[in-house]
Amino acid sequence: MNLNDIFNFLNFYINKFTGSWYTVEELENVLDFGQMALYSDLKPKYATSQLIKDALSPFRESYNFTTQVSGYVIVPATDYLDLLDIQIYFQVSNRTIYYPIKLYNEDERAERLNSQLDPVTITSPIGEQTAPKTFRLYPVNAYNGNVTYLRRPVKPVYGYTVVSGRVIVYDPNTSTQLEWRETEIPMILIKALKSLGINIGSQEVQQWSQVSSEANYMNMNRQ
Repeated sequence: MNLNDIFNFLNFYINKFTGSWYTVEELENVLDFGQMALYSDLKPKYATSQLIKDALSPFRESYNFTTQVSGYVIVPATDYLDLLDIQIYFQVSNRTIYYPIKLYNEDERAERLNSQLDPVTITSPIGEQTAPKTFRLYPVNAYNGNVTYLRRPVKPVYGYTVVSGRVIVYDPNTSTQLEWRETEIPMILIKALKSLGINIGSQEVQQWSQVSSEANYMNMNRQ
């Protein structure tokens, strides 16, 4: 389903249940709320489900870093949402060794640094998150590594032109589509409508999608 199909779907059910029509900007906000609601539902289960990892894979990003001797790692991305993992790498006998960083809070970090049984070294460091996108590695040193994280899904933008001063015509070339796979779209639409107090099931979305696909196919054959 492209953004035009999605907006037609949303406005159909909004009008059916409320008797009103939403503007393009209102629909963009409702749809964005739906996708972020789905993201919030899926993220806590990321580590335990391959299906959820696949669903969120469009938003998985990696940032390579080289720290200063202070050991700070700052992810510059403005769309950063959630950390997946941090690891450092170094060379040993012409081999690249990757070492995952375990994060501790301030009290735990102090205890780990004082441990004699499991000492912290520059080849087996630990980390602490000091701000939403900022981490510090211990022992303080210069490190090479990467941060894997999930970014925010882009907000959908419905591109259009206005014909005869009032008719809105969808423009796919200036639109920003949802980045999710087709399999997640129905749940996004369900959550978007639920935020307006409209409850539907996946069957309604599937039926609409099928009708839209058939209509698009017929339109292409007429051209």
